[in-house]
Amino acid sequence: MFEIKHLKTLTTLLNTGNIREAADELYISQSALSHQIKDLEQRLNTPLFIRNSSPIQFTEQGKILLQLADEILPKINQAIDKLRGEVTPKPQLNIAIACHACFQWLLPVTKLFLQQNPKVNITFSEGVFSNDALDKDKSEINLLFTDEKTANDGFTYHTIGQFEVVSVFAKHHDLTEKSFISAEDIKSFILLTYPLKTEQLDIFKLFLNKEANNKHRPKSIKQVANSHMILQMVAADMGIATLPDWLVGSLSKQSLVQTKRIGKKGIYKTLYARYKTEQALTNIIQQLIPKTVAAFDNLYHTQVIEKG
Repeated sequence: MFEIKHLKTLTTLLNTGNIREAADELYISQSALSHQIKDLEQRLNTPLFIRNSSPIQFTEQGKILLQLADEILPKINQAIDKLRGEVTPKPQLNIAIACHACFQWLLPVTKLFLQQNPKVNITFSEGVFSNDALDKDKSEINLLFTDEKTANDGFTYHTIGQFEVVSVFAKHHDLTEKSFISAEDIKSFILLTYPLKTEQLDIFKLFLNKEANNKHRPKSIKQVANSHMILQMVAADMGIATLPDWLVGSLSKQSLVQTKRIGKKGIYKTLYARYKTEQALTNIIQQLIPKTVAAFDNLYHTQVIEKG
């Protein structure tokens, strides 16, 4: 009915988000990849993903095969290692993320990296951390993705990319005619945020605490579990939010939400990969970083293509 290569193809589609990049990762042409998927769908008599969705959205039938792939492919790799007599413990790369929204695109990157480097294990420290919290933590963190940089702290910082933190609100909102959002504007609305302390939120650290003698605050603050829920609530006019510009692209292009600059000058940040060079896993980290840079760039590249 289906073969191991089909499971690998679907997993690659999930990780890359589109047929063009999946074909590149699999070293085949786009037409060959499309033909392979069509052939599989004909065998199963069901579509596996929604056409023209970006990133690719899988049907329930496609998700069943993806779940199967998650169970089978690692076992196949383990069996191959045993057959080859490879019993050396795999290097363990422990990653932490101090950028709440970054989970959305970093997890597929690391998952694909593992498929391409089956002799490596990657684990993620639970939660979203600040640099200070991690420095005090006794656990071994090999790589941190963060949008804060501390000078002369003994770490190497590799720039992943730059982004703007923008205000996000519903399509027909009272703020539509504004050229930018002021501290005065924000105090009239509910602010939807990640479940973080106020002092950890960019809107306070980089804007409200520096504007108008620190007297303006949102009408109220509502903490929301994840980015998808925040955007859906904003689209339903249940509040406003402040998010990285790359994160808002999928809904804004559908005219479900709109964005405005925060303050006259805007809020701009840089995302870094932070690590120590004098560690055994440096070589693995330096192989992973270019892939994260490419994935971050693609967040903007994809939006430009989709907008025409």
